[in-house]
Amino acid sequence: MPSSGDKAFAEGIMRSLSWRSVAAVVVFGATLAIRVQGVGDRFWMLEDQIRDWSVVLGSLADLPLIGSPTHFGGYTIGPAFYWILWGLRVTVGPWFDNFPHAGGIGQAIIQSGADALLLVAIWRRTASPWLALAAVILMATASYDVALAALVWNPTMGAALAKVATALVLLDWHRHGVARMGVSVGVAWCAVHAYTGTIFVAVGVFVAILLDPVSRRDWFSSMRAAGIIAAVVACLQLPYFVHRVSGSFSAGAMGGVFGSVERILSGQAEPAFMNSVDSYVRAVHFIGVEPWQLPGIGWFLVGCGAMLVIRYRRDLSLLSVILVPQGAALVGYGFFLADLNDYYYLSLMPAANLMCVLSLTALTTRSLAGKAAVVVFVAAICLVPMRLQHAGGIHQMPEYRLLVKGSNQIWRTRESVRSIATEFSLHPTTNPEFLYTILGGRIDQGDEWGATIMSDGGVVYRNYGGS
Repeated sequence: MPSSGDKAFAEGIMRSLSWRSVAAVVVFGATLAIRVQGVGDRFWMLEDQIRDWSVVLGSLADLPLIGSPTHFGGYTIGPAFYWILWGLRVTVGPWFDNFPHAGGIGQAIIQSGADALLLVAIWRRTASPWLALAAVILMATASYDVALAALVWNPTMGAALAKVATALVLLDWHRHGVARMGVSVGVAWCAVHAYTGTIFVAVGVFVAILLDPVSRRDWFSSMRAAGIIAAVVACLQLPYFVHRVSGSFSAGAMGGVFGSVERILSGQAEPAFMNSVDSYVRAVHFIGVEPWQLPGIGWFLVGCGAMLVIRYRRDLSLLSVILVPQGAALVGYGFFLADLNDYYYLSLMPAANLMCVLSLTALTTRSLAGKAAVVVFVAAICLVPMRLQHAGGIHQMPEYRLLVKGSNQIWRTRESVRSIATEFSLHPTTNPEFLYTILGGRIDQGDEWGATIMSDGGVVYRNYGGS
């Protein structure tokens, strides 16, 4: 018979799991509501969104074996982004006429699911619900993150998958069997498929998985872990290899990246490490701090990293998924000679955020750490309203609502039109005919009628046939 002490311990565990589950559900629902609010009215429908949503409007068999094109040449190294986006289109799309904002809602669901999983992981790792809640609130309500979360875009998909992979490591999934280790590796590498910049997070995940047996000098388990990583990556790269040998061998991936590396190795250029450091500090400020200003944020990050190492020096897995991605990015982007945009670092923000939050309670006593965690949580809550207000002015397209309304009206009236124009201005890469064609309408240059969507969403027709 179990003792009374054993029963009390088991009951405590069950209560803890119950509270974590409740908190995870609340975080999922709240962050999802924040992310999808108004997406059907203001969806940012530019060239990338139109291109990628067009790809997944077809069948699964028609999907490419490679990822999205990159703006500096080439494409990402695998099709996981299109696989996932196609799944979102067939599950979420029918509820919204298969319009592209359905994909944005689907990506927001993945983002919020990743936040909920990360909440549970941090809570379990630190035994502090306040630190976990503070970290996730600061991540999920960052203005730039909120503005991009409900968007059909491969960098945000990559960031969400990288967040899931980080959470799986913090949950010690890789320590509970070959299958779970393989899943952890697979999620990390699918993030790389979606967006190549997540390679630094994947490296952190792989290091965490390898360091666990290496630190115990368990060489057999170390070799097995290395073999699992290699096998999973190789399997996920099979579509890319098939693509390369099936008629498109000359079209390699990531040409811009390899071009920079070749120039540096050949002596034509020097590594741009200072630009890498400056760009990372700027990105952390833009994504994680604005609309406020925080002078000296670079030194603040260095201090947080040092405190984290002191406090968690025995937790190699945690240090690997927090510090390794940031350090690897500073070195890796030093070999990239083009401009470094802020969104390149989206997948690194959870690591930077978690480093700062954990460090704020790192060098205090246990009782003071608990109080400090509550203070950080309250501060995170207080920042939310202003961050969300700031997000409302980033990457919004209020004309999308008019395009939806006008396209539906044209479709109810005519099965084909010569063209669709708008009375209002649009971004140069936005196609006002795209939504109409999704509904089943045809753009026929021989049709005598053209349509113009007006500023109130109404439609005016023009006869080009002279009748």
